Amino acid sequence: MRIETLSIKAVTIIIFVMIGGVASVLSLLAGSYFRQTALDAQINSLSRVIEVASQEMLKAVRGHTFELGMHLGHSDEMIQAIRQAGAPGGRERLVALLDDPFINGFVGFANINLEKIRIYDLDLKFIAESGKGMVGLAPSLAAPLAKTLAGRPGVERLKASDALWISARGPMHSTLVPIGGLRPIGYMEIIINPVFNLPDIGAITRTPISIFSPAGEPIIVGAPNHPDHLLPVEYMLFSSDGQAAFRIVGYENVERLNAEMERTRTVTVSGFLLLTIITLLFALWLFNRFLFVPVKRMVRDMKQMAGGKLDLTVDDRGLRDFSVLAETFNAMAHQVRRRTNDLERLLDLDDSAILCFGNDQEAVYINRGAATLFGYTPDEIGDLDLGDLFGDDIVGLMRDAGLLNAPASGKLPARLACIRKDGTRVERDAMICSLDVRGGQGYAVVLYSLPKADELLSAETVVTSFQRNEQRMNAVEESLNSLLEIARNAPGFMSAASSIELLGGEGAESGPERPAIREQTVNVMLCALACWEHDLDKSKLDLAEESRIWPVYIDKSTPTTRTLDKYLNIETCPKNPRTQRVIDTAEFVLKQLGRKSTLERKKLQQALSDFRLLISGIKPSAD
Repeated sequence: MRIETLSIKAVTIIIFVMIGGVASVLSLLAGSYFRQTALDAQINSLSRVIEVASQEMLKAVRGHTFELGMHLGHSDEMIQAIRQAGAPGGRERLVALLDDPFINGFVGFANINLEKIRIYDLDLKFIAESGKGMVGLAPSLAAPLAKTLAGRPGVERLKASDALWISARGPMHSTLVPIGGLRPIGYMEIIINPVFNLPDIGAITRTPISIFSPAGEPIIVGAPNHPDHLLPVEYMLFSSDGQAAFRIVGYENVERLNAEMERTRTVTVSGFLLLTIITLLFALWLFNRFLFVPVKRMVRDMKQMAGGKLDLTVDDRGLRDFSVLAETFNAMAHQVRRRTNDLERLLDLDDSAILCFGNDQEAVYINRGAATLFGYTPDEIGDLDLGDLFGDDIVGLMRDAGLLNAPASGKLPARLACIRKDGTRVERDAMICSLDVRGGQGYAVVLYSLPKADELLSAETVVTSFQRNEQRMNAVEESLNSLLEIARNAPGFMSAASSIELLGGEGAESGPERPAIREQTVNVMLCALACWEHDLDKSKLDLAEESRIWPVYIDKSTPTTRTLDKYLNIETCPKNPRTQRVIDTAEFVLKQLGRKSTLERKKLQQALSDFRLLISGIKPSAD
């Protein structure tokens, strides 16, 4: 697509549509990113909730184990058994006491899964452990507890401590409590399996959860019923020494969250798009008000001025740039019109006769001197050609001189026989010049003015006259070339009374209907002449003389109708026939017939009706 085919309005609308499309895509992308960001934020929030719930679960476990440890550690029987553990049978009695909670139960046994009870001395050396419970655990204090207790000074060692640690049998939770009150004699370790308490996390968060080992093996699986509406949230529970203990996956029902996010995204995207469209439409209205309409108005005025409406001026109402452009164009048009008028006046400075002919040898312009010499009016020149005005073969003269296809600067001096309207002939010195017209080569003929009767024809006078004619010819040539250039590029700036623009537009028919108008012109004239000769029994010469529409020429004392004859043949019919003259001729013939009804009259009436429809732009119906 060429850029000349695009208008400012089309380009602006395309740009606005592109902006609107990009804004729509970006808003949709932003909406999807918003949803993902909201989900990520929800995941982080729920992960924090699971973390808090996990700590609450461990806190509850710590309370149950501490309660059990304090109950056992303050038992006088347990204290006595620990002190006698080194005596014969003392260890067996201590182990029996440690097994009692496994056998007979204890307060809060439903809240924890007790795995082992161990006794240590004040130096954290292993003394004894229960015979019941889990087997396979190393008989030593959990490393996190030993590290924590070793770092405590004096009285701080009397405080209980707990830890989640990794054993050979999996993650365990231990609570270490002192035995003996303010005068401790050792420590008791309560070991439980925390898996029993992990479901409490789901109870706290009120969401289904699944528990997996760090290796991914399922421990507790809370399978969701509607996985499409559940958002999995993972949290890794670490031991006290930083090792991964459990991978907890909570399932949050985000159906309501999705609905709220979708509603928010819909409102946000729709609002953004609506504001974008409103803004673009407002901007388009501003462009139309201050850009498109002024430019369209300026283009219309410029076209009308270029088309010949010289009384118009380009409307300068609009933005500053358009106002300056309109004023500049008006000033330029005024200068061109003034220059054109000056150039046309140059062609009438003296009595020299100047005639211009197109590439079809038809006359298109005569100046005032030529009209006086030949006796024609400017309205009659469109029906004349070289053969009507000169007895010499001008084209043949140019051909013999080798100037037939010469450039526009080719000139040929000659003495030509001029045929006046009344048939008389006069000979005048002339200069024939070739013209570069659109569609081919045209001709300009300049007939020099005769010397005055009282002017002496001395040698000096002849030389002066020759120089004057030469200067006059150069001025005429430059003026014609300038006028032709204006006629080709801006025919509307030519004066309405001038027909030089026909040279600039030579060869360019005024529309696709022009050949049909010529054919219909010949058809109407032939019908009118047939009706005139057949029904009125009069000649073609009588038609020209009685109607006074067509000129009658005297050629060698014989009256002729050269112009009328041209309209009777499609080959000689002018390219721009005078349609009103043809209509006047047909109406004159019909008027002379009166009410007489004949076949020729019907043919003429039908041809005239079709001709009027054709020149009005309506295609006649084919009957």
